[in-house]
Amino acid sequence: MIDNIIYKNIDGIDLCFIPKKGYIEKQAMVCFNYGSSENNFFVDDKKISLPPGIAHFLEHKLFEDKEYNVFEVFNKLGANVNAFTNLTTTAYYFNCVENFYENFAELLKFVSRPYFTDENVEKEKGIIEQEIKMYEDDPHWKVYFNLIATMYDKDNPITKDIAGGIQDIKKINKDMLYTCYNNFYTKDNSIIICCGDIDDIDKLQDIILKNLKLNDKKVGKIEKYKEKEEKVVKSVEKKMEINQKLFNIGFKDDEKDVKIEKKIISNKMLLDIIFGIGSNFYEKLYNKGLIDNSFGFDYNCFQEFSFSLFYGVSKQPKDIINYIKEEIETFRKVGILKADFDRIKNKQLGDFIRQFNNINNIVSMEADFFSRGFNIPLYYKSFENINLEAIENRLENFNDDDYLSIIN
Repeated sequence: MIDNIIYKNIDGIDLCFIPKKGYIEKQAMVCFNYGSSENNFFVDDKKISLPPGIAHFLEHKLFEDKEYNVFEVFNKLGANVNAFTNLTTTAYYFNCVENFYENFAELLKFVSRPYFTDENVEKEKGIIEQEIKMYEDDPHWKVYFNLIATMYDKDNPITKDIAGGIQDIKKINKDMLYTCYNNFYTKDNSIIICCGDIDDIDKLQDIILKNLKLNDKKVGKIEKYKEKEEKVVKSVEKKMEINQKLFNIGFKDDEKDVKIEKKIISNKMLLDIIFGIGSNFYEKLYNKGLIDNSFGFDYNCFQEFSFSLFYGVSKQPKDIINYIKEEIETFRKVGILKADFDRIKNKQLGDFIRQFNNINNIVSMEADFFSRGFNIPLYYKSFENINLEAIENRLENFNDDDYLSIIN
């Protein structure tokens, strides 16, 4: 399965080819290592600072073509085309059953042909303003970004909404969009991912050579942000018209000297061992009525900034923080059982392998890993090699400096 993944460099751009024999659906994606948190960069030692939301704005405008309607072209070929932007990535992709190679050529064409004018940029601002307002009304979105804004310096780019704010959007012009495109939509800053029952890699190569027209080298160098201020207010509570109290709890992870894939795996395993559905913690808080089946956790890692996240619905989220800290301290004293380590490792490896039953999951996973500097085979190898000592090390270094965001 994982051994069948093929990586090939074609004229300066990496191709990840994931064959899935017998699958009806096919997907291709062009993924750029450039996202919403990367607004400040240097070109020839000159610093350029652009408004928050510009990466997302660029994603919208790339669908504009001077000659035809991009969506109509894909519809006629029987494909659904879409895109997304997150903190570190912008990606364009389509799903189809038939006409894969024709759709693939169209995908490469439209990401290679930016068409920005004063008129079409101004027109897009109204559309994106509506999208921003929609996210402002989403309590799950707001509780998460309120947490990040509480955890990190207000000038840190990761605290900014992916779509930016309405005042930010008003500042964007076509020259800014071309600056981002020319600096970051380049062959060495991107990957093409193809997945499905596709057997002609030579044809893929030929289509790439004929249709992909990107600059060879990334010019912009992203500025690494350094936190300026010590956080004093560590909790935020906002009112929205909802029936339940949503919470997000964060614990920063400041450790820098661990390979990112190992860091992700070991932290996810640690959280699952201590706080998973089969844990004493979960059973205790569930029986007390402090959590319900909405309770969950994750480890968020954005190159320079990482944190453990707990989320759910509770009338007493502050009490949950105390129980989390108590459980961490208990495990530090008694240690992690080898049986628990083995059980969670097998469980998470199984979950990872099951992702390969879904083409969307496979392609999204490879895109996510690409933005973090590794790939699926490397992640799998790191997972196989993870040991109890690595998990114990993460436990010992768990930072119990807590942050809380509540929407009620």
